[in-house]
Amino acid sequence: MQQLKPRALERVREEQGMTRAALARAANMQAGTITWIETGRFIPYESQLAKLAAALGVDDPESLLVPLDAA
Repeated sequence: MQQLKPRALERVREEQGMTRAALARAANMQAGTITWIETGRFIPYESQLAKLAAALGVDDPESLLVPLDAA
C-alpha cells in the first residue's frame, strides 16, 4: 500500500492550532482515527472526510488527502 503521509489534513489542522483530540471532538470522531488518517494507515470514508472538512472549515474535503509533496 502506498503511504500518503504527510497529508494536507495534518498541515491544515496544525495551521489552525488544533490538536488531534480537538479535531476529533469537533468532527465527532475518535482521536485515534485522526492519527491513522494523518499517518496514512487509514483512508477515511467520504462521510468522515466531510466531517473533518466541516470541522476545519475546508470547502474541498478531498484536498485534505493530498500528499504535501503533491500540493
